[in-house]
Amino acid sequence: MPLDLIPSIRGPTIGGIVEISRGCGRGCRFCNPTLLTFRSRPIDKILEEIKINLNGGNKNILLHAEDVLRYGAKGPIPDENKVLRLFEGALKLTPNVWISHFAFASVMAKPNLAKKITELLSSASPDFTYLGAQVGIETGSPEMVRKHMLGKVMPFKPEEWPKIVVEAHQLLSENMWVPCSTLIIGLPGEGAEDVLRTMELVERLKEFRSLIVPLFFVPIGGLKGQKFFGVGDMRPEHWQLMAACVRHDLKWVDELAKDYFRHHRLRGAIIRNVLIGAMRRALKPYLKQMGEGINPISPKPEP
Repeated sequence: MPLDLIPSIRGPTIGGIVEISRGCGRGCRFCNPTLLTFRSRPIDKILEEIKINLNGGNKNILLHAEDVLRYGAKGPIPDENKVLRLFEGALKLTPNVWISHFAFASVMAKPNLAKKITELLSSASPDFTYLGAQVGIETGSPEMVRKHMLGKVMPFKPEEWPKIVVEAHQLLSENMWVPCSTLIIGLPGEGAEDVLRTMELVERLKEFRSLIVPLFFVPIGGLKGQKFFGVGDMRPEHWQLMAACVRHDLKWVDELAKDYFRHHRLRGAIIRNVLIGAMRRALKPYLKQMGEGINPISPKPEP
């Protein structure tokens, strides 16, 4: 749809979502939005929709795009001035501004941008503790990057991807951002070495406050027609990668819950000590088997 034909909302949206850009243009073969032309909406339209949400009772605003850091950009490198102007305009209307998605390549292409956004958010709200959003790692294998997501790493090279992801995590951690990253298990052509490279990358991220969500490959976008990946396709390396992700998340979920419930300590203590504690205990035997490359849910052979 042409930019000038994208209609404005008439009433408040769920969660205060305000679309700032549409499409992506990075061309990842396993995704639909990345194959669509990237274009950004005028800032006056965005601010108008923020006001509609606030007047309709929403207290939080979620700026939505496939990569919020590329708002107004003409290529893969963020336009820092346009992004900061957008945040400044939004924060004049409300201190409660969040984002939906960003990209690690964008973070490292303009390393000072995340810091400046954090400064704006923390100045607007004394309660600001962190900014969380979804982002894609997808793989730690440069070969899989080269084959399926070459545009995702621009302006960098495929072989730089693991380093970019690690350095972006460090930079974001220093600036109070919490990435919630996706991995894709079972990309077409993925071999044992590719999975091991991804597992190595996950291990390098364990010191940074973050979450990692492994997803099975689904044949959409440019890979439509390929075979779905399921539990029956999992190799020992896949189970080990899954275990590494779960261990990473269990390490950080308690810390994130502590921050989230900082104003409700009793509720937070119940969540952390009872629910999260029960989850750890329930997962322990499964994690042991997964870490050994064993399917923990396969039927046990009869004696």
